Amino acid sequence: MTDESVLQRNRIHQLLTQELRLDVVQTGGGMRPLLEWLRRADQTQWPHLLVLGVPSAGEAGPHSEAVAALRGAGVRVLAVTSLPARRIARRLLADGVEGFVSTADSEQDFLSAAGSVLAGRAITTSRARTDLQRQVRGPRLSIQEERVLALYASGLTIVEVADRIGVRHDTARKYLNRVRTKFTAAGWPARSKLQLARIAWAEGYADPDAEGILAEIGPLVAADFG
Repeated sequence: MTDESVLQRNRIHQLLTQELRLDVVQTGGGMRPLLEWLRRADQTQWPHLLVLGVPSAGEAGPHSEAVAALRGAGVRVLAVTSLPARRIARRLLADGVEGFVSTADSEQDFLSAAGSVLAGRAITTSRARTDLQRQVRGPRLSIQEERVLALYASGLTIVEVADRIGVRHDTARKYLNRVRTKFTAAGWPARSKLQLARIAWAEGYADPDAEGILAEIGPLVAADFG
């Protein structure tokens, strides 16, 4: 987690407590600490609102599944996104996340969006909509192709990738071959694993600084009614 992200998380905490008079019950730098806290906490202590920062690189699948589980438990979600984070944000949009604000939005825009989501209304600010709709440079991939590329570029073998996403090994290899074909046709050399990793880093599918583990969603703040 960068200093800038920590500062953003702290400011979100201040806005939720001071402006909206909410009790912040948990705060952290990723989805994993939140899920661990939820497992320990009594469900009556679970938040009504989850505010999460969408990372610019990483795998959408696990975060999407976690958010879907939280929403199934009645937790409303407000995502803070940006142009580089558009791939994962689009997946969250498809999963039915209620609110999206941009890092370029004002604090008042954020507060208004948080209030709307808490009241059960869906909202996407105009800046967040621009982030979500901006076209990417490379070819369009399916969700499974994105997951395979992200995991493979993070250092996993194709067998490990298949096990991670729950498909046969030959199916994962088929997805990877489709990725190679699409990027090759678009003029991006994609023969070697290094070339695929460079593509994944450039296109925001994977984090070049991650050592075998893709970047988690963060920052995030879970807020409950005061």
